[in-house]
Amino acid sequence: MKLIRYQNSPVYNQLANYTNLRDEMDRLFDVAFPTLTLLQREGILGDWRGEFPVDLYQEKNSFVVRAELPGFRKEDIQVEVADGTLTITGHQKTEAQAKDKDAQATTRETRVSRSISLPENLKLEKIEAAYENGVLTVTLPKTEEAKPKQIAIQVK
Repeated sequence: MKLIRYQNSPVYNQLANYTNLRDEMDRLFDVAFPTLTLLQREGILGDWRGEFPVDLYQEKNSFVVRAELPGFRKEDIQVEVADGTLTITGHQKTEAQAKDKDAQATTRETRVSRSISLPENLKLEKIEAAYENGVLTVTLPKTEEAKPKQIAIQVK
């Protein structure tokens, strides 16, 4: 089983085929505030971009996407497949009541999202998702032609 952890890194890569405005802004902040960038990379300040860690791995009959979404309720999470892309979105809105009658109530809104390109050899109608203990697991079954086949080799 091969396990690949996908995380965007703000480290500038000169070998990238293209850069966009976001990459250039990340590089600018890396140079201007190296200590702040290090704290973010270590996870101490959290993820500013509203992304979350995702693990992808392949089993014999399926691909599995495992996303860590602690603190979200099942109702706060949306999983969608469209145009060969799996999108996982979490949206949470919490309101804190004011302790003092003169103070205002506060509303905190959290929105996170990740999109993953999918291979073409999937049974889209059989996709399953389960959310337990802050971990979302999406199982993407392979089509029959994509499953590994064993071929008997005759030795002469």
